[in-house]
Amino acid sequence: MSIPQSRLTIFSMAILLTLFSGCGTTRPSRFYTLNPLQTLESAKQVALPGPPISIGIAPVEIPDYLDRPQIVRRTDKSELFIDEFDRWAGSLDDDIARVLSENLSILLSQEHVLILTGGGAAPVEHRIVVKVSRFDLMPDDTALLKSQWTVFGKDGRIILIRESNFSEHIDGVDYGARIAAMSRAIEMLSRDIAEAMKPLIKAEKN
Repeated sequence: MSIPQSRLTIFSMAILLTLFSGCGTTRPSRFYTLNPLQTLESAKQVALPGPPISIGIAPVEIPDYLDRPQIVRRTDKSELFIDEFDRWAGSLDDDIARVLSENLSILLSQEHVLILTGGGAAPVEHRIVVKVSRFDLMPDDTALLKSQWTVFGKDGRIILIRESNFSEHIDGVDYGARIAAMSRAIEMLSRDIAEAMKPLIKAEKN
């Protein structure tokens, strides 16, 4: 038995209205980036005498579970929550490298800090390789950062290898507060690297 044209039209319109109403309630995605130090701090830094030293930041390595557009947080020790609507504006590894570069440019006043790409063949006096093993939003309202970083000389030899572990309290329940805590963790890592680099730079300039 065929369906009357009028009933078919009403039925079709009902389906379309249902689809459109569903689209209208879809939650919009939000995008975040890590933040570097405030440049005002550069006024407090005293440049070491001598010509500027070039420092290269190699591509940062992050765990596979963090290598995705969505922001990941832990709900317990072994379970991860991947948020489909709160995302990184770019790739997280590139964002970490960018913030490290900007922070070190401030903390090591007047030194040239570059982000290396590919094999990192740019001529630099020191090359820094950072491997992040954990960068987690924890269920206890902290941002946890665990990393190993290595400083190489111009000739490619290893000058030093260090581990840095930091935990920053999250001052709020939204993602803005969470990303701010992650940015502070990167700041602490930047300070750790800068303090280790200062005697190396001083020796290079002497």
